[in-house]
Amino acid sequence: MTDTTVDAPALHEPETYAHGVPYEYYRWLRDNDPVAHMDHPTYPGGYWVVTRHEDVQRVSRHSTTFRNAPDPFLDDGRMARDENASSSELLISKDAPDHIKLRKLINKGFTPRRVADLSDRLRARTDAIIDGLADRGSCDLVHDLALWLPLHVIADMVGVPEEDRKQVFDWTELTFGFDPDVTAEQRAQAMTEMFLYADGLASEREKEPRDDLLSVLLGAEVDGEKLTKFQIEVFFMLLQNAGSETTRNLITTGTLALLQHPDQLEWLRANLDQLPGAIEELLRYVTPVIHFTRTPATDVQLGGTHIAAGERVLMVYASANRDERAFDRPDELDLTRDPNDHVAFGAGGPHFCLGANLARLEARIMFEQILTRFEGLRVDGDPATFPRVHSNLIDGFAELPIAWDRIAPAA
Repeated sequence: MTDTTVDAPALHEPETYAHGVPYEYYRWLRDNDPVAHMDHPTYPGGYWVVTRHEDVQRVSRHSTTFRNAPDPFLDDGRMARDENASSSELLISKDAPDHIKLRKLINKGFTPRRVADLSDRLRARTDAIIDGLADRGSCDLVHDLALWLPLHVIADMVGVPEEDRKQVFDWTELTFGFDPDVTAEQRAQAMTEMFLYADGLASEREKEPRDDLLSVLLGAEVDGEKLTKFQIEVFFMLLQNAGSETTRNLITTGTLALLQHPDQLEWLRANLDQLPGAIEELLRYVTPVIHFTRTPATDVQLGGTHIAAGERVLMVYASANRDERAFDRPDELDLTRDPNDHVAFGAGGPHFCLGANLARLEARIMFEQILTRFEGLRVDGDPATFPRVHSNLIDGFAELPIAWDRIAPAA
């Protein structure tokens, strides 16, 4: 760091985020050291921390220089070698030309029509989840409400039978959850079992295709190329995680943000047609995915700083979304903010979030139901005391108790 008087938290340590992301420290970095260097226990050259909106966009969009391989995750210094190696097979870890080919094929399953066709099913799922709470006056927003919709949506899309879902959801939590008590062996076992399940499901769809994402991907073809079954099974694993974590934590932290800003909440209740724009502001304000890394293929200059080829570069989305150079009053929640060039789904370039439109649809339906069905909704306790997920990647709560006076029937 350029100023040794600043007590710099280790951004790769999950404990750094135990009470939320360090926005004050990000502000200091943006003003004083926008391309900062940090030491790391497993990266020989440490890593570079990029905190300004413009620089984060540059790194994200210059994909020929800044590569995703070997993976875009910030090692917390405790990951086993085989865990790092397995992530290199994910779509998010690939670069051109492999990434372009894979993404074109996978896009066949994420067309606007297929996403739009989910609306009625999403609304029915949301109503069923809320109906299950109708005889209660309180719950945990994370595990009783926000968790279930994205998990079921992915299961619906892929074609996981209802009777298998609890097991798949359990594997997902063990494999991709952030429980520090889960051992590496338990995580590896769950990952193996889920992969074998995906293999069996893909084999079934090869014999008997259905109208689901797995069947679409097995039959997808671009320029004479098709996905291998192995690639589809790896994508199944990624989808279970990426398809649930962002939406779950947007619903959780977004609801808390609204409850902490009652004037904004009441405005949104009175203007539900403005939900799409409000969701973009919630994405900016809470930024569920804190950051990702890139690795330059050649020596490069960024913000006047020399970065050597092979040294990790951390794009801090949570900082870019609070950058005063890009947003007016960035620390305020303004549901009418327009324009809103946030980077919560990535900062542009070929790796922009594949499921962004699906996440937006899920959020719109869930927030609409929360705003219209829960009467007297409130936080049950002090959010500063609620446990957060043990992660350097995702900003979210492990538990968030809420209470209400009454749940109105579904419209």
